[in-house]
Amino acid sequence: MKEFLSVFAKRLGKSLAVATLMVSVMLFSNGEGSLMGALFLGYFTGGVFVGTMVYRTWRSAGLSADGAKKQMLWGLVLRLGMLFAVLFAAIHISVRVFSVTALGFLLFYGLSVLHMIQGNMERKL
Repeated sequence: MKEFLSVFAKRLGKSLAVATLMVSVMLFSNGEGSLMGALFLGYFTGGVFVGTMVYRTWRSAGLSADGAKKQMLWGLVLRLGMLFAVLFAAIHISVRVFSVTALGFLLFYGLSVLHMIQGNMERKL
């Protein structure tokens, strides 16, 4: 598991670096470089979301079916609540901040899922 997460983190870091470079060029070329904080807030939210999902899945692996179900439902409530709180705060700042925060979250989450799928496919080969 540690080897998988190590490879996963390295690949995700490289992908996020490329995505951050592309988004930052886009933001700075439009004169909205001040929205980089919103992008990193989206990344942080995505990191907490994915980290909680992985931890809850790992923790529920050794539980009974009922215990695993409770663990996963509780994790879902925590993840969605945190996502709602962050995006709710961002939309009250401005629509642009909300958009960039949501973009950061979706980039982090989407790249994480893609790298998890890739890692799982490589392990089965």
